[in-house]
Amino acid sequence: MHGRFNPTATLFPLMVAGLLVGLTYWLDLASRPPEIGVDGKSRHDPDYIVERFEVRRFDPDGKLQHTLRANSMRHYPDDDSTSIESPHLTYHHQPPGILDAREARILGKGKHVRLLGNVRATRAGIDGRPATVLTTESLDVFPDEEVAQTNAPVTIVQGRSQVDGSGLNANHASNIYVIDGPVRGIFQRGDGARSRR
Repeated sequence: MHGRFNPTATLFPLMVAGLLVGLTYWLDLASRPPEIGVDGKSRHDPDYIVERFEVRRFDPDGKLQHTLRANSMRHYPDDDSTSIESPHLTYHHQPPGILDAREARILGKGKHVRLLGNVRATRAGIDGRPATVLTTESLDVFPDEEVAQTNAPVTIVQGRSQVDGSGLNANHASNIYVIDGPVRGIFQRGDGARSRR
């Protein structure tokens, strides 16, 4: 006995299988996270790395303002941040000043530098006085304004005198330092006498 050929009956299982394959593919695509762009902007990977470098900044009259040296620099395009390892920043004014830290993060196209870890700022002595050395764990520096500030505890040492505070706002250009309290200090006079405050 011969049955009649029914194309619908023959093709139906193939159509169902094809529909299932298509549905499975669509579900797979819909359940995937968004694709990461090939330009790297969605990943926190550096788009360039610079090793052992030096950058100099000049004022509008061509006079050298400051020099930055470091072991390495990495730029991250996803948040446009720059991380610098072992920065060493020198101010070329009188008296000169030096800033060192474990790491620096550059913000605002270089107008704001955040120093982190073992921050040390040294200002050369004037009129025969010893250098002034500030230590803290974090310091926000605004190089063009020559201003530095922190809310972290600070220690300032000049010779055998020492002042400890809970924060600082320093203006290198005007030589004005404001230390947040509570403040504790030991001051060594020239004749060897000490005073506490």
